[in-house]
Amino acid sequence: MKRRISHLLLIGLVLGLTAVWYVASGRPAMVLAEQHKRSLPVPPLTPQQQADSELQQLQLKIDQSPQDSVLWAQLGEYYLFNDNFADAQAAYQQALALRGPNAELYSALATVLYYQAGQRITPQVESNIQQALALDKDEVSALMLLAADAFLHTEYAKAIGLWQRLLDSQSPRVNRPQLIEAINMAKLLQRPQNIPSP
Repeated sequence: MKRRISHLLLIGLVLGLTAVWYVASGRPAMVLAEQHKRSLPVPPLTPQQQADSELQQLQLKIDQSPQDSVLWAQLGEYYLFNDNFADAQAAYQQALALRGPNAELYSALATVLYYQAGQRITPQVESNIQQALALDKDEVSALMLLAADAFLHTEYAKAIGLWQRLLDSQSPRVNRPQLIEAINMAKLLQRPQNIPSP
């Protein structure tokens, strides 16, 4: 009987020491914290996390369909909007290589090169714009780029002419109210300022 009690005491002591060690290790607190965290609603992703997720999804799709020019164009657009011009250029060039001559892709590539060159129309930018317009004389992105550059360099008459051409094209890609506002702004800036002479 004493032997049995000692045996039970020994088991109790081992279990007690194990329990003390387990509590001292901080493991119960970690388990409770994890359970609490899992019971909370999932916090929304930050803009950066959303962008990273979008990029990962695109890259995964491209890994699965490397010959899909649309995916490469989407990747180029992603990089362009994130000011990663070198990767945007590579993605658009890949899209062009897969799809062949395409007005929208030439315009997209021209836009990348334009911003990469510090908002200047270089010979390479001009070449891509001309290739786009040769395929579609009213290609919206190409004409918008030329108009924006003209406006930037105070060539208001040229900008107005290009924006009016876009309005006349009736393209569904054109934001008409925005273009009309841009034309009115350019007309306002085009007027000579009536400064009284001293």
